[in-house]
Amino acid sequence: MNKKILAAVSLCLCMMLACACALGEITVTKRDMVLNRSLDKNVNNILVIMQDGGVTDAMMIASINSRTGRSVMTQLDCATPVSLPEAGEMTLGDVYAQGAKKSRGLLAARTVNSLLDLNVSTYVALDIGMLPSLVGEIGTLAVWLNDEEAEILGTWQGDNSLSGEQVLEYVRIRLESDYAEKNRSYMVFMDLLKQGLRASSGANLMGLGKKLLSGMDTNLNALAAVTMLSSFQAGDDRRELYLGSDMSPEQMREAFFREVYE
Repeated sequence: MNKKILAAVSLCLCMMLACACALGEITVTKRDMVLNRSLDKNVNNILVIMQDGGVTDAMMIASINSRTGRSVMTQLDCATPVSLPEAGEMTLGDVYAQGAKKSRGLLAARTVNSLLDLNVSTYVALDIGMLPSLVGEIGTLAVWLNDEEAEILGTWQGDNSLSGEQVLEYVRIRLESDYAEKNRSYMVFMDLLKQGLRASSGANLMGLGKKLLSGMDTNLNALAAVTMLSSFQAGDDRRELYLGSDMSPEQMREAFFREVYE
């Protein structure tokens, strides 16, 4: 094979690889997860991804320490720059869509592991279109609205009990006055988790766990979900952390490890 033909074949292969990555065909298995195996085994880290029609709207890490009872919900800024070996530079929010159908969550988890030097192997991806049915399980969701949000929803400023459809409309609000930490998908997920657990006890937790997992892209089973929910419900040391896109990876790791592991 002469050099010109070899060069042409190589170029075609590179273009095919690039197209596959662009179409979301990156395949990841559990063997590719870049796990930090030196971390405290009592801490379970789970990646939670909120989607809106294929677009990542929020990404967070639920960390629960089974020994101390501490739980930390870390909100990750979807604008955080990352690099995929298969596709190059992009934002963290773009990563999930790059994976093949069975690999999207694992690809996102692998990227978070590389960014923060973690051991995430479990993920849950929820489309916000499911929010009405999830809110319906507890009736309504208590949400505090500012004046702009209240005007959009046709209600009053302050505490409101929103229906599932109103919650979905609220999550999709985008305002110029929004600050970086204000991610409505994240806020609603936290409110749904807290209010749902207050309304549930004992045997109801299994039903809540199954409801949360139905229709999701996840490798978390119902029993593990119930264990996580029970630990979150029982613990009295609950914390929240925000890692902004303006932070360096070193600053993110330092903040995360200080809050979760120290």
